[in-house]
This record gives sequence, C-alpha cells and structure tokens, in this order.
Amino acid sequence: MRSNEMGCIASVVAAVLLAGMPVRAFAQDSRMESGGREKLVYEFVGQVQNFAPAGPGLPATSIQYGYVSHVDGLSDTQIYLPGVPQNEASALLTFYNDSVTEKVTIHGSLRIVIREGTTTIYLNAAPGGDFTTPNPDSFRHGTPVLVTRWRHQVILDGVANPDPNAPPRTNLFFVTWWHTITEATRFTLGDDTVRLGRVGRTLRQHLVGGVDFTGRTNGKFAGYVVGPAPASVHHQQ
Repeated sequence: MRSNEMGCIASVVAAVLLAGMPVRAFAQDSRMESGGREKLVYEFVGQVQNFAPAGPGLPATSIQYGYVSHVDGLSDTQIYLPGVPQNEASALLTFYNDSVTEKVTIHGSLRIVIREGTTTIYLNAAPGGDFTTPNPDSFRHGTPVLVTRWRHQVILDGVANPDPNAPPRTNLFFVTWWHTITEATRFTLGDDTVRLGRVGRTLRQHLVGGVDFTGRTNGKFAGYVVGPAPASVHHQQ
C-alpha cells in the first residue's frame, strides 16, 4: 500500500517539475531536429526544358541547367570571370541536371510533377554558358566537382480553368529537391580550397520559377541549396 502511495507521489512531483520547465527548451530541440542546423551552401540561376517520351513505354524527361550565383564563404568575385557582368556567360561554376518524370497529378489549378535524376556541378576556367539560344550543353563543360542523386516535387500553378470568369493562373512553379551526394571533389578558387559537400550527405534545394513565354524553354528559375553544414572553404595563409 505504501509502495503505491510513494509511486503516486513520485508521478505527481515529476509532472509538476515538467510543467515548470520552460517551453522554449522544447521548441529549440524541435527546431534542431527538423533541420534548424541547416546552412546555406550555394545559390543558383537556371532554366528548364521538358521533353515528351521518346517512344512507347518510355518516360517523359527533363533537363535543368544554369550557374551557381553565390557560394557561402566566398566572395562573388571569386566565382565569375573578372571585369565582365556576373551572369551565365562568366560563371565559373555551372550545373546540369538529367531527370525522368515519375508521376504527374492534377489537383485543381495545380500540376504536381515528381521526377528523379542526377545533378552535376562543373568548374570551368573558360566559361561560356548560354541561356539565350538556348544551349544546355554549354553548362556541362569543365571538371565535375559535385554529383548528386535526387528526387524532386514540382508544384505548378498553371492548369487552365474552363470557366471564362475564373482568375488567370500565375504560371509560377515551386520545386523542392532532396539530394544525396555521390561525388564531391575539392577545388581551388584563387587562394581558397572549396568543397561543396561530403559524399553521403543530403542537401535540400528550393526554387521558384515562371513559365518562359518566349517558348525557347519551359521555364526560368532561381533558388538556393541548404545542407547540414555550409560549403567547406579553406583560406590559405
């Protein structure tokens, strides 16, 4: 009997102590577990071209390509050719994505697209990326410095409403990637040694894009990549 009473008293004391603990401590732990330690790795600018299946039974495909516009820990002058505008033609770091479409879902005005593919980031000392032609292959010259496998979800607000009085769609799309790094190579920019990630680590990528009404590509976009730690930059003394 006394044992049961002591157990009840201990339970009450524990409940009182927990009730008195600051809520802020739990919130901080929650943020950390849900990605609160993620840091910016790099930012990028690009465009996308989608293709119908090449034949019966084959999936639709998509390529995304562009340039790295900022790397955490580096000045922007380090990742472009000097003395010229900082754009795709002068960017030393470019990327090219290959992917296949796994599934397309229409949900009201939204088109939801799931793809899987690979990303390769290149270091090119003599860049010449070309968005205007466009020339996707111009973004995969140089030495690969980061390779990933990924899955992404595209949400496009662009499904036409048959009601003539319905508001127009924004034709904006929002994409989230989950990358797993399969190759990562150190490279040198000026006096700095850089590595964009570690093999086996995951990166999360976000972008916002809009439909390209010129029809040269399917869309143009910009965004950023975050990971468990920023890019590794070693400054030589």
